[in-house]
Amino acid sequence: MTDQRFDGHTLNLYFDGEHWLAHFVEMPEVSAFAVTPENALLELQTAWELVKADYIEHGELPPSARHIRQAA
Repeated sequence: MTDQRFDGHTLNLYFDGEHWLAHFVEMPEVSAFAVTPENALLELQTAWELVKADYIEHGELPPSARHIRQAA
Protein backbone atom coordinates (compact mmCIF):
# COMPACT_ATOMS: atom_id res chain seq x y z
CA MET A 1 0.00 0.00 0.00
CA THR A 2 1.26 3.49 -0.81
CA ASP A 3 -0.19 6.84 0.22
CA GLN A 4 0.75 10.36 -0.85
CA ARG A 5 0.95 11.41 2.82
CA PHE A 6 4.01 9.18 3.00
CA ASP A 7 5.86 10.52 -0.06
CA GLY A 8 5.52 7.33 -2.09
CA HIS A 9 6.92 4.96 0.54
CA THR A 10 5.32 1.52 0.67
CA LEU A 11 3.49 0.70 3.89
CA ASN A 12 2.73 -2.49 5.76
CA LEU A 13 -0.38 -2.47 7.90
CA TYR A 14 -1.30 -5.53 9.92
CA PHE A 15 -3.05 -6.70 13.07
CA ASP A 16 -0.90 -8.49 15.66
CA GLY A 17 -3.87 -9.91 17.55
CA GLU A 18 -4.15 -6.89 19.83
CA HIS A 19 -3.02 -3.76 17.96
CA TRP A 20 -2.56 -2.52 14.42
CA LEU A 21 1.00 -1.89 13.29
CA ALA A 22 1.83 0.44 10.41
CA HIS A 23 5.39 0.83 9.14
CA PHE A 24 7.39 1.67 6.05
CA VAL A 25 8.66 -1.30 4.07
CA GLU A 26 11.84 0.64 3.21
CA MET A 27 12.36 1.89 6.79
CA PRO A 28 10.69 -0.51 9.26
CA GLU A 29 12.06 1.49 12.18
CA VAL A 30 9.53 4.22 11.28
CA SER A 31 6.41 2.61 12.72
CA ALA A 32 3.28 3.16 14.78
CA PHE A 33 0.82 1.07 16.79
CA ALA A 34 -2.85 1.79 17.49
CA VAL A 35 -6.15 0.10 18.30
CA THR A 36 -7.57 0.81 14.82
CA PRO A 37 -5.91 0.76 11.39
CA GLU A 38 -6.96 4.37 10.82
CA ASN A 39 -5.27 5.51 14.01
CA ALA A 40 -2.14 3.50 13.23
CA LEU A 41 -1.89 5.34 9.91
CA LEU A 42 -2.46 8.71 11.60
CA GLU A 43 0.26 7.90 14.13
CA LEU A 44 2.59 6.82 11.32
CA GLN A 45 1.89 10.09 9.53
CA THR A 46 2.90 11.99 12.68
CA ALA A 47 6.05 9.89 13.05
CA TRP A 48 6.97 10.46 9.39
CA GLU A 49 6.52 14.22 9.74
CA LEU A 50 8.85 14.19 12.75
CA VAL A 51 11.44 12.06 10.92
CA LYS A 52 11.36 14.44 7.93
CA ALA A 53 11.69 17.47 10.22
CA ASP A 54 14.71 15.90 11.90
CA TYR A 55 16.44 15.30 8.56
CA ILE A 56 15.75 18.89 7.49
CA GLU A 57 16.91 20.26 10.85
CA HIS A 58 20.24 18.50 10.29
CA GLY A 59 20.60 19.92 6.77
CA GLU A 60 19.73 16.68 4.99
CA LEU A 61 16.99 15.66 2.60
CA PRO A 62 14.52 13.07 3.92
CA PRO A 63 14.97 9.68 2.26
CA SER A 64 12.81 9.28 -0.80
CA ALA A 65 11.13 5.98 -1.61
CA ARG A 66 12.70 5.91 -5.06
CA HIS A 67 16.21 6.53 -3.71
CA ILE A 68 15.89 3.73 -1.14
CA ARG A 69 14.55 1.25 -3.73
CA GLN A 70 17.40 2.03 -6.14
CA ALA A 71 20.03 1.50 -3.44
CA ALA A 72 18.68 -1.93 -2.49
